[in-house]
Amino acid sequence: MRRYDGTETWHRLLGWEKDSAAAERLAAIILKHEGYRNVDPSHPLGGRDGLKDMILSHEGKKWIGAVYFPRGKKQYSEIKKKFLSDCLGAEKNKAGGVVFVTNQELKLSERKDLKETQKIDIEILHLEKLCMILNSPAMFGTRLEFLDIDMSNEEQLSYFAEYSSKLTKIENTLSRLSNQLEERRDTDADEADDESGRSVEEILQAESEFLDKIWFDRHLSLKYRIEQGYEEVNPGIWKGALESAQKVIEKYGEQNLGPYSDFEWGMLNGKLSALRWVLGEEWDMLDT
Repeated sequence: MRRYDGTETWHRLLGWEKDSAAAERLAAIILKHEGYRNVDPSHPLGGRDGLKDMILSHEGKKWIGAVYFPRGKKQYSEIKKKFLSDCLGAEKNKAGGVVFVTNQELKLSERKDLKETQKIDIEILHLEKLCMILNSPAMFGTRLEFLDIDMSNEEQLSYFAEYSSKLTKIENTLSRLSNQLEERRDTDADEADDESGRSVEEILQAESEFLDKIWFDRHLSLKYRIEQGYEEVNPGIWKGALESAQKVIEKYGEQNLGPYSDFEWGMLNGKLSALRWVLGEEWDMLDT
């Protein structure tokens, strides 16, 4: 029976039963979610990694990522030994920081002690912090993939509430930018009529189309998992999702909605990211 209040995630991380490759992949996803950029894993499937599990960038510096996911609770002395060994990779790889990702409990005093052993930047993502990240709505899918923990009814409501809020923010941003661009067009007709540019309407229409198509593809993936019994969704929420999917089909035609090749999927997401950047969002803002 599933444990609640974050306890299930805590126990599954601490009792990690998968291999080091899965641990490194999970860590890479979490680090990207936490704002680390250019995450480049070394050899998750085995091989000489040059004293680093991954290279990444953070705060304008080159960092290395180190992952330690043993099964069960270890003594602090063992954790520190692994940490010190991993930190040797910073000098070898000319990195300015080390982020240590572990499924182990670490007290405040222990984290302080680890950081004080080094003269470079150190970040530690320990058990409790990993639980906090994986129990956030944006990471429910990652949690399901690596820890096999379904969303509870409460988490489903939280998930859709958060993304509804984000969509509202996007809509407000688009509306504000649309008004600003319209004002510019009214005050500078020549610039607005420049044939090399795009009208506000074209930009907004394209952004809306890519948003719909990417959302629909993700909807199909969720639908498959539900039909195969891998996942359950609150019936009321799912009814609304099916109605939204039907509207997308009627708008674009089912024949124009995939399935997409890896290349096509990358192009769709790239175009959406670029359009949102033009409209004031950050790069890689791909929420649907």
